[in-house]
Amino acid sequence: MTADPSPTPLSDHIRDYVKVKDLSIRTLALLSVDPVTGQHLTAQWITDVLSGRVPRMPDVWRLNALAVGLGLDPDSVKAMAITQWMGWEIADIRTGGGERLIFRVPGDYTPEQYTRLANELQRAIDATRPDPGGKERHRP
Repeated sequence: MTADPSPTPLSDHIRDYVKVKDLSIRTLALLSVDPVTGQHLTAQWITDVLSGRVPRMPDVWRLNALAVGLGLDPDSVKAMAITQWMGWEIADIRTGGGERLIFRVPGDYTPEQYTRLANELQRAIDATRPDPGGKERHRP
């Protein structure tokens, strides 16, 4: 969590990605295909996102397609979209084994409170994770 998160993290990420990869918006659109529906994004839609002309949270298929184009997992793209369109700060905690916990950070939390909450949630997850023998572990 940063002290002053960007209000447009998805747009910022797209902008940075095309700059670093030296891609055109059109090429990014061609790479952005939803793996479920097969639908692809248009360069115009991506340009609209970058210029703030998409007034509401995009459909899930669009976020999934954009994740493919950006080489990100869909949950990361969805977390950025939630922050950008809903104004919620999202915490993304890696819990091991490819698992993660994504949740809304209360607006009045300090970075210290966020860290404490994240650590407590991590401990709770670890305490209920099945052990290799298949039994659930419980820790006090």
